[in-house]
Amino acid sequence: MKYLVNLLLLLMLGVGTAQSVELSDAEIKKRIIESDPAKIVKMIQKGGYVIYFRHAHTDHSQSDNKRQDLASCVNQRNLDALGKREAKVIGAAFRLLEIPVGEVRSSPWCRAKDTATLAFGRADISYDLSFSISKSRDETETLAKALKKMLAEKPEKGTNTLLFSHTSNLKDAANVWPKPEAAMAVFRPHGKDGFEFIGVIKPTYWLAILAEAQ
Repeated sequence: MKYLVNLLLLLMLGVGTAQSVELSDAEIKKRIIESDPAKIVKMIQKGGYVIYFRHAHTDHSQSDNKRQDLASCVNQRNLDALGKREAKVIGAAFRLLEIPVGEVRSSPWCRAKDTATLAFGRADISYDLSFSISKSRDETETLAKALKKMLAEKPEKGTNTLLFSHTSNLKDAANVWPKPEAAMAVFRPHGKDGFEFIGVIKPTYWLAILAEAQ
């Protein structure tokens, strides 16, 4: 564990700032690079946010086959050892920082629901969070509309809603591309008035938090 901590701490940390979702790709990237993750953590410790996780690190030697059959993980790209560790680290960091967690929803794809359950021990499967790249144009637009609604929904008071899904879904719905795998994007929901993009925290930040605590 100590070796993994030291190795991953060498990677760059980065987050974004509070802005509306009506931003260009260049503006979003600039704000993701420039902001302070500790400020975002202080915000979500109070609850009231929708937090979107891209699934953790996967084995890219695997491919997604039989995309209509999600009951079995055998024909999907799944979490590798690093991804499983990332998920556990995220969960441990949330508990250490006392970040309140309410609803936990996940894509039916194994890499997303495994990330959620390894991190938080539970996940309600939502087909509205299914991998949009595997869908037709009409289906992709439907998924984007559903995700926009989720990002605007206010969580139960004093909690945050957690969503586990994929890169393309968030790009379609909010013009935010969460990178790398296991990146976390935070949104302030405004109900019928939509939502506000707050920022993105990379997975290495949580590892740094645990390392500091040790």
